[in-house]
Amino acid sequence: MKEQILKSPFVKKEFLDLVNQILDTAEEEFDNFAISNCSIVNIGSREIVDYRPSVAIDSTVIKENNITSINFDSLHFFQIQDLVKELKYKSVRIKKSDISVNLALPTSYEDYQKSLTKKNRHELKRKKRKFADEIISSELKHSNKKDIFNIFISQHRQSKGEKGEFMTKRLETYFKNLLELEGWKIYYLETDKGILSTAFCYENELGCYLYNSSRNNEFNSINPGIVINDLIIQKLISENMSFFDFLKGTERYKYDLGGNSVQLYDLMMNI
Repeated sequence: MKEQILKSPFVKKEFLDLVNQILDTAEEEFDNFAISNCSIVNIGSREIVDYRPSVAIDSTVIKENNITSINFDSLHFFQIQDLVKELKYKSVRIKKSDISVNLALPTSYEDYQKSLTKKNRHELKRKKRKFADEIISSELKHSNKKDIFNIFISQHRQSKGEKGEFMTKRLETYFKNLLELEGWKIYYLETDKGILSTAFCYENELGCYLYNSSRNNEFNSINPGIVINDLIIQKLISENMSFFDFLKGTERYKYDLGGNSVQLYDLMMNI
């Protein structure tokens, strides 16, 4: 898991620069952290940054900026251990916070199906059959082109509740710029009835991180979201990838597809 976090897109400078440029106004930004009101903090909201980079803080930075506290969120436990060992502090508080969900991939799709519980295996087959009964043709594709991006945005905004309200103009600009960075792509499920679902992902040589998704809600009854994720899993296994990271959030479908919880932590230090 350590390598998966430290090679994720969220620790890269180009990503952190984009987050700070589009969405944040940190008082002073360093390589992978910022300073705000005499406190060292993460760059970017925890709502859009799933993992955090490991941070080395020089004592001169603390002294020259009159730092009195360090407040980090979304850290893995190995990062907590490193910071507690490296920094001098008066007090420290560690709190369980967000949970991400990760799927370790086996070497074959058959083994993947066997790894699911009997109930989840049956449900996956049932949902795929229901989809196939109504859809004549379907294919998993991926793209960085404007027309596919516009479909992702449109479907997202047509969602109900918080998901539909999430995609503001500001965030649309953020996702548009994100898609121009290396490794980012939109998977989409093209069918005879149009594009029914999308998955906004980052891929590297190790695996795939599912950052966001959308679907045509008129077809919710035939589970296009489950179908596209299953097809992505099949593709990743065929390419010998080691994981499909569903990232933050404990939505049921992630566990139904075999994902396991990864606990993240918040760190509050008084210096």
